[in-house]
Amino acid sequence: MVWTRPPQSPVPTVWHTFKAKDSDCDRTVVYRVQDLTEDRYDDMIQHFLDHFIEEEPISVSKGISKDESARDEMIKLWRAALKEQMTLVCYKEGSDEIIGANIVVVRDSEEAYDDDAILSGDQGDLRAIINHVLSQFDPLKHYGVDQRLIAYGLTVNKRYRGRGVATEILKARVPMCKAFGIKLASHPFSAPGSQGAARKAGYRTDYEITYDELASMGPKYTLPGIQSKSLKVMSY
Repeated sequence: MVWTRPPQSPVPTVWHTFKAKDSDCDRTVVYRVQDLTEDRYDDMIQHFLDHFIEEEPISVSKGISKDESARDEMIKLWRAALKEQMTLVCYKEGSDEIIGANIVVVRDSEEAYDDDAILSGDQGDLRAIINHVLSQFDPLKHYGVDQRLIAYGLTVNKRYRGRGVATEILKARVPMCKAFGIKLASHPFSAPGSQGAARKAGYRTDYEITYDELASMGPKYTLPGIQSKSLKVMSY
């Protein structure tokens, strides 16, 4: 059966709070990480268009922001994920500005990856890369579980970088997963920033492959001009 969020679980639930500097001064403010509500879905899509595909290494290499068809496919993938009601969003107390977010879903071992059906062209190449990585290291088999939390993007508003927001968002996954009985969060991290945030949040690196090693496998696995060194499967 496909995993679904228990209907008795209130949305939004605040999973984590932390203190950090404000965006434009040294004043310390309180931030909260909670479930994204349906009324903010369009705003979240725009947040990822503004702060994710313009910077995430694989998206930049594939030129997704400049390819209308690829961009539309990413939006379809994100919208499908948002409907699963697991996406985490960070707000500053007293504000509804999206500070950062993590689009996450839960996948069961017996579940077909329905998102394959909407990925084609360069997007299909991205799926081929992920499938190759997971063929080399299967988190479900390694940890002996039948489901895991995976992500379709972690990003922070440019105005709030350098405050540890990404790390705090990843920390919020822990109480959320415990509440739903999910024992493992594990998926590829593509950029040094997200890899560093995951490490600080307690994630371990289970598998790593350099982008040069991927490129040696052929054109389908080549990411022209990519600035990052490697792709890492990291788990908590």
